[in-house]
Amino acid sequence: MSAIITLFYRMDLAFFVILTLLSGGVQAYDYLQPLPSQPQIPADNPQSKAKIALGKQLFFDTRLSKDGTLSCNSCHNLAAGGDDDGSVGKISQGKLKRSAPGLWNVGHMSVYYWDSRATSLETQAADHILDPAVMGMSSEEALIARFSAIPGYAKEFSNAFSGSKALNLKNIARAIASFERTLNTPDSRFDQYIQGKESILTKQEKRGIQLFNDVGCLACHFGGNFAGPAPGPALKMGDGFYELFPNHMGSHYDKKYDLVADLGLYHITLNPADKRLWRVPSMRNIVLTAPYFHNGSVASLEEAVRVMAKTQLQKELDEKEVMDIVAFLKTLTGEIPEITLPQLPDTEGLSLLTKN
Repeated sequence: MSAIITLFYRMDLAFFVILTLLSGGVQAYDYLQPLPSQPQIPADNPQSKAKIALGKQLFFDTRLSKDGTLSCNSCHNLAAGGDDDGSVGKISQGKLKRSAPGLWNVGHMSVYYWDSRATSLETQAADHILDPAVMGMSSEEALIARFSAIPGYAKEFSNAFSGSKALNLKNIARAIASFERTLNTPDSRFDQYIQGKESILTKQEKRGIQLFNDVGCLACHFGGNFAGPAPGPALKMGDGFYELFPNHMGSHYDKKYDLVADLGLYHITLNPADKRLWRVPSMRNIVLTAPYFHNGSVASLEEAVRVMAKTQLQKELDEKEVMDIVAFLKTLTGEIPEITLPQLPDTEGLSLLTKN
């Protein structure tokens, strides 16, 4: 029997029960896990040093955008939290309607964007390049014409991919995705604690872990990435794990932070049952990715905890409880890898920025 994940969502308690059925049996699931050493790698895009190095160059290259002002790093700043530090995504064409999610540990997710409309990192990268509201390239042909005129890239693509026409949109997306799968932040203090180093956390941080469970936060934010099941036996790449937000409507936070104007997954499926469904975001490195929520409307982590307790679980937390949970969330910041700027292939005496 193939792996099946069954979700029972109890609206009154915001409680998920997860049963993973394997070969007719039930496999136990550990809700608190260290971050895996690496994310699942898709069979059709295996990692290689050449591909990762090429993807790094492309990630920082503004020539992927129509007017040459925007790179992947512009919205997912790897010198910070891997996001844009804004309430909504800031782009060369104006503004997106949602905040740019953090990119650290992104390879451990199974779907992408807040509304999960991309089923792989490769799809997400290609979408961004051609999206008129983001990179704005008019067509794959225009993109390939621009990059084919850069001699250094022709060599880089030949080294990373086989075939006579290695420089294409699919391989550009594959290279970027390969680099993004190296953006992992292991060995947080929580990871060390869960692996047996109990003295590394304070009493307050340990209280925060217990409260995170007792209040109900762990019902959605569990697993190695604290975003629900990672791709593996229980959840395949491209399968989403969602939560209603707000789950309990009617609090003053709905209006204060404009929480119900955007209906999330519904805008993709047009299925009324999908209104206010969102991909469960990761809690890893959460202190680095303010402001919070899909619209970036909440400035502080403390306030985000209050909002989640009320809108998701109908609970009012006192200040001590809020600070204990925040203390725990701070332990989820892992080791940020050093990212040096790559040397980009260039053309001498020629600008490639046209009206493509």
